[in-house]
Amino acid sequence: MLAPASSSSFNLGCRPLLLMLMLALIPSAGGSAGLNFTLPGLDGRPVRLADFRGQWVIVNFWASWCAPCLLEMPELESFHQTQHDRAVVIGVNFEDLALGEIRSFVKRLGVTFPIVLSAGQPMPGFPLKGLPTTFLVSPSGTLAHTHLGAVNAALLAERLTELERTGGWPGPKAATSSHLQP
Repeated sequence: MLAPASSSSFNLGCRPLLLMLMLALIPSAGGSAGLNFTLPGLDGRPVRLADFRGQWVIVNFWASWCAPCLLEMPELESFHQTQHDRAVVIGVNFEDLALGEIRSFVKRLGVTFPIVLSAGQPMPGFPLKGLPTTFLVSPSGTLAHTHLGAVNAALLAERLTELERTGGWPGPKAATSSHLQP
């Protein structure tokens, strides 16, 4: 279940981040096809989903308070290390924490794939019903699969192979979905 963002943690230092997030949610005048977001990375530089067109992208929403999110981080890292030639992994931190806290948390977990910051704000095209949620985005930028619950490297590789084997990927309306049963 998603936790509400804490308004007490807002300070003046968050204004540039909030402005960048608001600008990222405005559709571009170019009308580029496919899902897109531009969010700040842990180094402060923007990460654009559209920059990865032509590759599969695993977009994983997580938070430091979410136990299943923490359990799947080593699996996402393993997938990143072994499948980097097939897909890019992007972790979306879905909470409003200070940048330093998130950086140190990610370092302790040994994560080397890109982490971006959403400040707990939803993003168009990525329907969250809980955490963790993992989205498989096709090389053309369409949502091909959604998984609610923890994932592992084998499950991601299997699902990616299945999508590649079917000769393509479904459009946004035909995207598949799965979740773990309690």
